[in-house]
Amino acid sequence: MAVGSTSMRQRFAAQFIIEKLLREQETKPPRSRLDRFFGRTPLAAASLGWFDGAEGEIAVGAQLATLPPEWAVFHALPIGGHGWDIDHVVVGPGGVVTINTKQHRRQHVTVERRTVLVGERSVPYIRHARFEAERITLLLQGRRPLTDPVHPAVVFVNPRTLRYRSLPDDVKVVDARHLVEWLTGLPVILGPAARLGIIEVLDNPEMWGDLPVASGAGLMERFTVLEAEVRAARLQRRVLCPLELALGGIVFSGAIGLSTGLLGGLLGG
Repeated sequence: MAVGSTSMRQRFAAQFIIEKLLREQETKPPRSRLDRFFGRTPLAAASLGWFDGAEGEIAVGAQLATLPPEWAVFHALPIGGHGWDIDHVVVGPGGVVTINTKQHRRQHVTVERRTVLVGERSVPYIRHARFEAERITLLLQGRRPLTDPVHPAVVFVNPRTLRYRSLPDDVKVVDARHLVEWLTGLPVILGPAARLGIIEVLDNPEMWGDLPVASGAGLMERFTVLEAEVRAARLQRRVLCPLELALGGIVFSGAIGLSTGLLGGLLGG
């Protein structure tokens, strides 16, 4: 196994997805001056979802950084051989919690007992959250048996609304703004010694099988540059949009005037 770090806690929020995003970006040709003028995105088509996902995970990571010191936080833990990771795992007095982060800006989210709806579309987030909790449980079994189950959670970033029609039996669905409040409000089930034992297991890179665990050196710096380019492109489009509408109106009015003149000439003839 190629290991570039000595501690899994050195991994940062969204590291896994940023690695994939930047690899995809390497296949996209640089934008021309005209592309920049018109505010065309620097993102490759396949990168759009990953970019939003990365921003969501970074936002949740910032929330988790405000937890009290008795909580340990892990980010972007790689599991399985099919490009899957667990966005965040936290260990604290309230137990072990896996967090699946989702960003659906300005969309309505509805929670039901067995599913989550984004708009009218059913998404498998509850099932995925359960799978992640089961994976952590299996990884810990035999090394540090758990007396209480791992809590799976789905955390939404920037939804327009988050409504609950009914509650899942074992998965917490929560707005990112209330995540820390929920975590610190959990009943105490782990003492200091138990927490330390679990943290030591999760922190060991050898725990994660044959998957390469890179240090992520330079990734966040490259992502920050890309993020600035994306925001600049969005701002440029907002600046140009009123101008395009105004010019479109002038062209449209001119075309109407020309058509009316031609029609009048024909009828008059």
